[in-house]
Amino acid sequence: MPVLAVCSGKGGVGKTTVSANLAVSLSPFGKVLVIDGDIALPNLHTFFGLDDPFVSLLDVLKDITYLKDAIYGIKVKLKGSEDEDIVSELHVLPASTSVKALEEIDMERLKDVLESLKRDYDFIIVDVAAGLSKYAIIPMLSAEASYLVVNPEKASIIDSQKVKKIADVSGVKVEGIIVNRYRGEKKMVEYAENVVGAEVIGLIRESKLIRKCWEEGVPVTMRKPYAKVSRDFFDLARRLTGEKIEVKPYGKLKYHLG
Repeated sequence: MPVLAVCSGKGGVGKTTVSANLAVSLSPFGKVLVIDGDIALPNLHTFFGLDDPFVSLLDVLKDITYLKDAIYGIKVKLKGSEDEDIVSELHVLPASTSVKALEEIDMERLKDVLESLKRDYDFIIVDVAAGLSKYAIIPMLSAEASYLVVNPEKASIIDSQKVKKIADVSGVKVEGIIVNRYRGEKKMVEYAENVVGAEVIGLIRESKLIRKCWEEGVPVTMRKPYAKVSRDFFDLARRLTGEKIEVKPYGKLKYHLG
């Protein structure tokens, strides 16, 4: 499985939410590593209840021998189709908030880090910084496939169009668009596909549960696996593993009625 970059043009669209919950949703399908590639403003670790990590990606980018110590294991307990417990583990490679360390690292080394990890994981997800700074472009170019997270609004979609253009020029395949915070804006789904030039492969509904679970330091897919928003993430994961699950944009009435 190639390295998957989760990207966005605009900040604040819920890209890290998608990365964390997608990692959980993929964990029953194989060995998963999720990496905080947003080294300037990292917060992936907070979704898993980790304190500011003592050893992080910043240390690894200075010295790859720190790699083993920088990866943290998270137990995942989900329910299967016959209500049996599925216990798995996913791994998190967080970044830290050290400004001093940030000044000392070479982001180009991320490619070597990812190359050394590929043989050990079935899925590697990189949560990429928003926008088109070097902190975003280098992780995106280090992946074999990218996914663009947008909100159902024009500004978010247009910004992601710019990221798609950079990916196209650089030879990075954009595999699809993930519409986050969806509340039945069917026309925005079509608009996103037309403007960005990629297929929508996931609709993640707006839900207060996401913020509540994030404040508890647990992804919603772990805390509330039967919630509708969790089902959205599990459907997305199944699509990424090759299952033929149709994306069906629904209207505002169905969103409110569930």
